[in-house]
Amino acid sequence: MSSELQKMVLSRFLSFYEKDIEAEIIDADNVVLSFPVHFSGYHRVEVTVTRLTPDRFVISDGAKVLEELRKAGYAATSKLNSRLETISKAAGIRVVHEHLVSESSLSDLGSQVQRFIEAAKSIGDAYLVQRSAPQRSLEIFNLVSAFLQSKQVPYQRKHTLRGKLENHVIDFYFPPNGVPGLALSVMSNPSRMAAEAWAFKSFDIRQVNERTQVGVVYDSTEASPSSKSILSEIADVSVPSSDIGNLQAGLESIGILKPA
Repeated sequence: MSSELQKMVLSRFLSFYEKDIEAEIIDADNVVLSFPVHFSGYHRVEVTVTRLTPDRFVISDGAKVLEELRKAGYAATSKLNSRLETISKAAGIRVVHEHLVSESSLSDLGSQVQRFIEAAKSIGDAYLVQRSAPQRSLEIFNLVSAFLQSKQVPYQRKHTLRGKLENHVIDFYFPPNGVPGLALSVMSNPSRMAAEAWAFKSFDIRQVNERTQVGVVYDSTEASPSSKSILSEIADVSVPSSDIGNLQAGLESIGILKPA
């Protein structure tokens, strides 16, 4: 019976893992893989695998980790590169022209890809979580605050809202009061990874707070098309910072503001 259970659990896990891996073929010798392995904050890990010869492969993050670090306010210095190499040294990863890079033979390819994504996750956990808000985040936060004050809309700042899995700090919270509530976040770094993390946060909030909708005001100068797609699909209210006036329509649609 235990053997049957073991096979069933492994089969289900591997089936899920295989289905949730996203792959994009670049050409005959290059493929980009997005894994269901996450940084804290639920950012997916992506790697590029390049075939140099039938038995030699290069694994790279496509410079995405350092790009995320720069957006989070870290300077790409030699000191930072040294720290990243220290974190990923056990996996045989080097920093080459802002790329995390590892080499592998065909026989070790599977295990080396696994070590690579674990090292990338370690870096994300160390640098992309619990970081201080960059100046751009404060600018957007103040932009939203000024708009709400001009409309005399009552709200709570930095309110902690319980989710099914964890608690979430909400930038602007409008409690339900005869109309649905709204948990509104500010996003100054709307990369695809950040958008996916926010989507998880929204899903977790909705599991417990049925009368609360979710919204986001994001930096329109940094948002990629994929980020915009995720945010607009998940959010009840999705507003680019360049068009803050659209927040009024979103608040009206919920009933927090009455149409003029």
